[in-house]
Amino acid sequence: MERLLARHPSAVALPEVRRVVTARRTDLLDAYLDGTPPRGRFLAPGTSWTLGVAGAGCWTPRQQRAVLRSVECTVADEKLPLYARTAALGQLARIPGRGADAVRAWTEDRDVVIAEAALAALAHTDRPADALPDLLAHAGDDRARVAVYAARRAAARTRPSRLAPLLAARTAPGTGKVTSRKEMVRLAADLLPRAEAAGLLADAYAQPGQHLDVRAACVAAGTPLLGDVRMWEVTEDAAGGERALRVAVLGAHPTELDPALRPRYARLIQDLCRTDDDTLAVLAHTELVPWLPWAPHAAEVLVETVTDLDRRGRWRSAAEALADAARTVPDTNRSLIRALSLLATGETADDAGAERDRPARRRIGHLARSLTLRSGTDDRQVAAVLAEAGRTLAAHRDLVPDAVALLARSLDLAGDPDTLHTGLVALAALHTGRPALAARTAQTVGRRVTGYRGAETGDPDTLLLVVARLAASGDPAEGLLAAELTVACGLRTGWTGPWRTQLRMLRQHPSDDVRDVAYAAATAEE
Repeated sequence: MERLLARHPSAVALPEVRRVVTARRTDLLDAYLDGTPPRGRFLAPGTSWTLGVAGAGCWTPRQQRAVLRSVECTVADEKLPLYARTAALGQLARIPGRGADAVRAWTEDRDVVIAEAALAALAHTDRPADALPDLLAHAGDDRARVAVYAARRAAARTRPSRLAPLLAARTAPGTGKVTSRKEMVRLAADLLPRAEAAGLLADAYAQPGQHLDVRAACVAAGTPLLGDVRMWEVTEDAAGGERALRVAVLGAHPTELDPALRPRYARLIQDLCRTDDDTLAVLAHTELVPWLPWAPHAAEVLVETVTDLDRRGRWRSAAEALADAARTVPDTNRSLIRALSLLATGETADDAGAERDRPARRRIGHLARSLTLRSGTDDRQVAAVLAEAGRTLAAHRDLVPDAVALLARSLDLAGDPDTLHTGLVALAALHTGRPALAARTAQTVGRRVTGYRGAETGDPDTLLLVVARLAASGDPAEGLLAAELTVACGLRTGWTGPWRTQLRMLRQHPSDDVRDVAYAAATAEE
């Protein structure tokens, strides 16, 4: 290394060489500490140059002072572009023992970019905790954006016993910008011991004249601290307060709480669903679903909302939440079935009115669509929910279209042939006297076979057995199902021999509609 640098001093510009010189062969540093670029073979004129201060902790005090002077000259050189000067500030901060004081001198520079870069660099010195008071002092001025961001890093390296009073002093009204006070609250929740954090947040929340956004930040940041009774008092007070506070309560997730506390919090969310504020209720309905495993009975508030035909501002969100709950939370499917049953039997006299038209039916349709749109193709629990909902609606003649949409989606196409045949026959039986609906349902089932790839689409050989039995019955609805499944499987298999044979048989079916579907398919083009 020594021979290389003696012949080519510019070789120090190579990263590998620079790393060795700054970390191991520090005896070779002196030639490069005055800031003069070592021009030569490896550093052409005009090329930017910096030795860097990586490894400066193992340098001698004389070397540290020399590089400090060199970097300070770079920072002070107003002829250099700002990006070079701010980068030099970052280097200056990393010089052990001396960088903090050197950087602090630039925090009040008249150039905003330089001053903010110096503030940001303070968090990267070897004494970031000492810089925290300097950073927090800017929490209320135009430098707060940079200073408070840097304060997080400095705070993380500050002893809790020293950090707590510094943060507490910056949460009261008038001690800083609202955004800065909110960040103090978050820092306390993240970095202080739980008991101290809970006390600080509770005090900040209760401060006379405290800004609403700061109080909401106390609620949101305090969710993991609810094991402390003071934070429960804050949260329960917020649940009955202004909208911003209640929104903060709704922002909690069960994973943030100890399992023993989740049922109690679920009741808070349930109560918020009954608010008179429709906008808030819509948010509460969505947020209730993750809490239902700890309060399955709370799904009844969704049922009440969906089935209350006098309230029109929030039922959609309740219906969607109920559909999500039925799919994901065991036992809540009973609430869904109850809602469907009540709507199916509780229609009002509003029929084709100027302002309302069969409101209960509109809600049933939305529930059914929410279920089908949110369902996967291979989830048996979801399929069971869809099937039960479909059977519930099928008991009402005018709701058969919604029922068959659910039942068609619930079919297990990858199941055994006898079960699948039974399900298709039961589905077809609902279409008596409904040829147009039968055609739509058959197309829906057919698209399930062609629209996906995987086990849920069914095995063609198994489906061939089912199709043959459906076609042989002579029933028009069963025939349409057989025809659409034949076309779908024929396309999937490239019209192998058995499927061409099945297509020819369907073209002899007694139903005109079935024959039309069979003739419309082509096994080969002219």
